[in-house]
Amino acid sequence: MIRVQFTAAVFALATFVVPSRAEIVPSQCRLIRYGGIDTPVENFPCDFRQSGGNVTVDSKNWAFTFLERNQGKTFIRINSIPLTFTRTGRYTLQVTQGPRIR
Repeated sequence: MIRVQFTAAVFALATFVVPSRAEIVPSQCRLIRYGGIDTPVENFPCDFRQSGGNVTVDSKNWAFTFLERNQGKTFIRINSIPLTFTRTGRYTLQVTQGPRIR
């Protein structure tokens, strides 16, 4: 019993001491831009990365950054499938994580 508690304590301590590294997840993005009736919806492959609540989404033509401290101020994040980021009046970015659809 003591050995199990000791192992659990070491594991718990290690999760606080070892810095976490963010993984880049290949994803599929959908960009809905506002401000004109001739603005087409774009679907494209993208890379999603989250570290400490901050999110970056990169693609061939686009780069987005969503800082945790700005959530609710400059953008709205909805944690669902797809993950959705909205900058009111500008655009909505939907990110579906996982294998890219070709």
